[in-house]
Amino acid sequence: MSVQQHDPTRNPQTFGLALTAGVGLVIMIIAAGFGVLQADANTSVIAVTFVGGLLLLIFGIVGWLVVAKPFAHFDDINVPQYTGHHDEHHDAHGDEHHDELAIIPHE
Repeated sequence: MSVQQHDPTRNPQTFGLALTAGVGLVIMIIAAGFGVLQADANTSVIAVTFVGGLLLLIFGIVGWLVVAKPFAHFDDINVPQYTGHHDEHHDAHGDEHHDELAIIPHE
């Protein structure tokens, strides 16, 4: 049995865009936090920081939409995915083997 690897850095473009959007979101949260916690804070610095984070977030999301194209690779759950195997017809012996592996065997 092969184990499928889920490496987030396998596609560096989408990984970088996700990091960009994430950094933008963190910057926005930090700017909002400083704005709330400090009564005498410089509002123009907080506003510029917040807008910079917002621009990074928008750039990351739009870039991901352009690179990943999730709307073009829509997975229809009603259509089975072709796995590369030919259609194999299982006989009764194959069903018995599955029953042996089952937690609650079929009777």
